[in-house]
Amino acid sequence: MKTQHMHSLRLSAVAAGLLLAFGSASAQEMSAEELALLTRPESSVSVGAGYVGGSGSRFGLYTGLEDGDTAFLGNVDVNRRDDATGTWLRLKGRNLGLDNRDLRIDREQQGNWSYFLEYGQIERHDPLTFTTPVRGLGSTEQTVNVGGPMLSYTPEVKRETTTLGLGKQLGGGLSVQVRFRNEQKDGDRHFGFYDLGVGPKFAAEPIDQTTQEFEATLGYVGDRLQLSGGYLGSFFRNQDKALHLNGAIGAESAFNSHSISLPPDNEAHNVHLSGAYRFSPTTRGMFKVSYTQGLQNDSFAVPNTFGHDSLNGRVDTTLVTLGLASRPTSAMTLNANLRYEDRDDKTPRRQFFDPAVRFYTGSGFYHDTSRRTVTAKLDGTYRLPASVSLFGGVEWDERTREVPSSRSLDWRRKTTEWSARIGLRRSLAENLNGSLSYIHSDRSGGSYRTTSSYAFGDFFSGNGLIGGEPNLSTQYINPIHWADRSRDKAKLSLDWSPLETLAVQFAAQYSNDDYKSHKGSPAGNDRGKAVTYSADATWSLSDDSKLSAWVSQDDSRMLQRTVMGYDSSVPLYLWRADLRSEGTNAGLRAQIRATAKLALDAELRWADNRSEFKLRNAGGAAVPDITYRQTTLSLTADYALARDRGLKLQLMHDRWRVSDSTWTGEHVYVDGTTANSSADQSINFIGLSAYFKWI
Repeated sequence: MKTQHMHSLRLSAVAAGLLLAFGSASAQEMSAEELALLTRPESSVSVGAGYVGGSGSRFGLYTGLEDGDTAFLGNVDVNRRDDATGTWLRLKGRNLGLDNRDLRIDREQQGNWSYFLEYGQIERHDPLTFTTPVRGLGSTEQTVNVGGPMLSYTPEVKRETTTLGLGKQLGGGLSVQVRFRNEQKDGDRHFGFYDLGVGPKFAAEPIDQTTQEFEATLGYVGDRLQLSGGYLGSFFRNQDKALHLNGAIGAESAFNSHSISLPPDNEAHNVHLSGAYRFSPTTRGMFKVSYTQGLQNDSFAVPNTFGHDSLNGRVDTTLVTLGLASRPTSAMTLNANLRYEDRDDKTPRRQFFDPAVRFYTGSGFYHDTSRRTVTAKLDGTYRLPASVSLFGGVEWDERTREVPSSRSLDWRRKTTEWSARIGLRRSLAENLNGSLSYIHSDRSGGSYRTTSSYAFGDFFSGNGLIGGEPNLSTQYINPIHWADRSRDKAKLSLDWSPLETLAVQFAAQYSNDDYKSHKGSPAGNDRGKAVTYSADATWSLSDDSKLSAWVSQDDSRMLQRTVMGYDSSVPLYLWRADLRSEGTNAGLRAQIRATAKLALDAELRWADNRSEFKLRNAGGAAVPDITYRQTTLSLTADYALARDRGLKLQLMHDRWRVSDSTWTGEHVYVDGTTANSSADQSINFIGLSAYFKWI
């Protein structure tokens, strides 16, 4: 009787859930297969082939597909559960026939143990093809053969990642997680070097790098307290230590023994502890403490004249974060956060270059990069009558930097920024919600430490513009990241549902930056502004058919002024740049259930981005705008042959038009190397695959 009673209870629970979801008649009519679909995840596998036609190197940036290529299309998603032991087996694979494939297997016994093994691959095929006289590209020995025969070269980088993870529940709220990740990166990417008095020359950086990570975490979950702490180590190893250049090279590269150092080996060790504590049902606190030690002690390409062949770098970083979230009343919520970060650069202050003999415009010393950042935030929300919520907050940010003893710019040791935010949210009608907010911030700081040693160029002083030899007077350059700035920002958002089946969202944001004049200098940042609009709408035609559309536009501008001139023989140019970045994105999508067996998904996407420079000076040439335009039309048709199998057809047309003078013409490299990329690219893709599903 007891067994029969328990069996009846289980059936009653399932039946009750089905009745709530579908009603009594529907539950009675559902088959055993349909019931299983509601209680177990579905598994699927798809196989097929795709073909690419047209000329579009950007389409194959990560897929590797070019004109005339045929590719295997494969995806797998397997979910199996052993009901007797509560053990899960999951296998997921994506893009198995392409260059950006990934595969992961998980095995888990709920509440006990788990492990996973994951493999991922990404290949980047450079959209630019170079025509160059340089030989040995991709190796550490390269010859700059100016005037020699030209060869075609396309850089490629392949990254393979393998990750193993283990987890175990120890009981009493304790758990442990261990993860190891190995990444191997091979290939080459376009590179270059500057020969003083000659100009930029082409080279390729060889890549044979390994990055390994090991992480171990111990966690605890109690009624009120949650803790997580552990260790994370990262180890970077570069098999190629230096790029050796031969052939026709200029004075500077010859003086450097034909060698350029490549990224040196380095490692970092981090220990951390974070947690949260629930003081009461309405108040919760959190904290995070971490310490990181970064090390770099790898030999340079060639020992310098001062006998130092390694940086012996060490940077210790301490991070402390505290937070408190509370709901003192039913109408009020408060959040407070304090963050402290101290980056202590313990690298020896050694000299590596002598400005008196090398063509170098710095002191030759390694300079201290230590800095400290303290940030405090307080914000809250208060619900008023008439469905109105008032929200706001204040934030304080202080950044302190170490001042290098030798520097070629004025230096600011400390900057402080205050910001205040206030806003309203309200239900304007039963089907209309809105939000409006305003933020004001001011950044200022202490006095500037003036230039103290070796600075070439023409600078602005109290007596006007002066130039010529190395000058120790104030430079009056006001870097954007520590310049005085006043910022105003406003945000508006609306959520409207005029019909039960129609939803519309709109958002707008405006910001204005005013950079205060630095000591009356004509050079530096002036002002900037940014405007963003976005709107999207979704119309549900039925439970499984809908139409959607979206559009967004952003417009960012910055006005900057500076002085150009090298010595007394070169005229001084006081010029300015009206920088502007403008982008528009729009799209239409239709997801239609045409018949009981046929589902259609059509989408049109359009993007237009433009960068303007508008240089204004007495003797410089105009810089042309850079534009990128992309139009993509795709169609997917899914035809179900039966409940557990079907066919999927994919069609896509992609067109990319670009005007970018950065890589146009022989002026980019003085050795005759040119970068080639079609300004108008268009591709077509067709793919057909069969899929199978089961539970």
